[in-house]
Amino acid sequence: MRRESPEGERAFTMQTARKLGEIFLRREPESVSRSRAMVRELLGPDHPAYERVRLAVSELTTNAVEHSTPGPVGDLVMVVLKVVDDFVYVEVTDPGSASGKPCLKIPSPDAEDGRGLFIVDELSAGNWGVRDFGAVGRTVWCAIPAEPTASVEEAAVLGVRPE
Repeated sequence: MRRESPEGERAFTMQTARKLGEIFLRREPESVSRSRAMVRELLGPDHPAYERVRLAVSELTTNAVEHSTPGPVGDLVMVVLKVVDDFVYVEVTDPGSASGKPCLKIPSPDAEDGRGLFIVDELSAGNWGVRDFGAVGRTVWCAIPAEPTASVEEAAVLGVRPE
C-alpha cells in the first residue's frame, strides 16, 4: 500500500545501504528502455531479483515519463538502485505533477493501462512510497526482496515495510 510519509525509509537509512548506481534520463519514452538497461548493467540477469527489479524500474520510469510535467528544476528523471540488507531499493525521481500524487488503483480487467503501481505494489509486497518535494518534484521508491524467499514478515522484522 502506498505510503505518503517517509517513516519507512528511515528504517533504510539506519541500515547499511550500498548504492549500485544512478542514471539521469530525459522525460521521454526512450528513457524506459534505458532504465531497464541500467538494471541489467548494475544488477545483472543472474541476480535472483533481476526480473522483478527490472519490471519495477520499468513501471516507475514509465509513470515518471507519462505523468510528470517539466518543473522549475528541469525535465529529468533520476533512477537510483541500492542494496539495503536483503532488498534492492529502487528510487525514481521526477519533476512531479500538479495533477496529483501517484496512487494505487486496482485496475479493471479490461483496462489497457493503469497497472504500474499495482504491479510495483505486488513486486515489493507493499514496500513502496512517495516522497513529495512540492514544486521541485517527487520520488517514488520501492524495496524488492533480493531473494524470492524473502517474505513480507521478514521485511517487517527488518524494518523495511513503512507503517
